[in-house]
Amino acid sequence: MTTWNFRVILNREPTDEEIIALYDAGLDDCSVAGGREGDMHLMCTREADNLLDAIASVLIEVRTVPGLWAVGVGQGDGVTLGDAARRHGGRTQASLRQLASGQRGPGGFPRPVIEADNISIYSWAEVSDWLRVKMGDDIPAVPRDIALADAAVKLACRARAAHQETRVRHLVGVA
Repeated sequence: MTTWNFRVILNREPTDEEIIALYDAGLDDCSVAGGREGDMHLMCTREADNLLDAIASVLIEVRTVPGLWAVGVGQGDGVTLGDAARRHGGRTQASLRQLASGQRGPGGFPRPVIEADNISIYSWAEVSDWLRVKMGDDIPAVPRDIALADAAVKLACRARAAHQETRVRHLVGVA
């Protein structure tokens, strides 16, 4: 087994009683962190065969505490080119814009996952991987499983808000 470290963002700050319930549910390998509203999360160190299994086991245990649920995993995968430049630390937004448009570099920059008006949102996992592999940039790898788990959690939250959990489960092939 491998030990995995990741962050699970909660829908709100848990009460003292809920923190005890989380611990009792098996989350003794996680700690509640954060301070400002909307940034409450669990920092987890979980043993599992793979990262998705580790994240899934934490999400299942969080759901045992009524009123608490996950709203995200990790630091969020969606980034603008400006966000990507800040996370990278060694490239400017203008440099990334030139790479994305094909004006510079080898081409094949990841396509945006969302385009609306004048804003493009990219997957940080895809962009950082491309920069590391194609450009030789020295930046840490972002496990794509974090981005996948984050997208799944966000889909579940949207389905819950629209009262469409059963239909969405059917849509993605989960009975």
